[in-house]
Amino acid sequence: MKILVAFDNSTASREAMKFALKLKPVVDEYLIVYVIPTVVGAGPTFDSYVPPSVYVKQEESSDKVIKEAKEIVEPENVNARFLQLDASGDQVANVMMRTAKENNVDLIITGTRKLSGLSKVLLGSVSSELIKISHIPVLVAPPPE
Repeated sequence: MKILVAFDNSTASREAMKFALKLKPVVDEYLIVYVIPTVVGAGPTFDSYVPPSVYVKQEESSDKVIKEAKEIVEPENVNARFLQLDASGDQVANVMMRTAKENNVDLIITGTRKLSGLSKVLLGSVSSELIKISHIPVLVAPPPE
C-alpha cells in the first residue's frame, strides 16, 4: 500500500503523521507532501508586486517543514519520499490530489485543525476540500485533545 501524508509541521499534521506511521506493517511507501501555498495576490489577474524576499522566506520555511518531517519519519525505518510542491496559484488540496493520482496512492492521510466560522472561510480547510474532491480514500486524523 502507498500512503500520501499531508504535512505542514502543524500539530494537526504531526498527529496525522503519527497515525500514518502506525500503519507501517502494511505500507510499502510513504509519500510525505508539503505544498507551498500561493502568495496571496500573486496571479495573472492580480496586479501586485511581491518582493523576492517573500519567496526566499517561503523556500526557507518549506525546507524547515521537510526537515521536521524527516526527523519524525527516518527513525521509523520506513520507505519514504519527501516532496515539496509549489501550489502555483492552485488550491493546496488540488495539488495533493493530483500528486496522489500521479503516484498511484491508495490512501491520503491528513490532519485537521477543526476550523469553523470565519477562520474556515479565511484559512480554508485542506482536509474538507480533499474529502470533497478525492476518489481515493481520505483519512482525517483529529487534533490532540
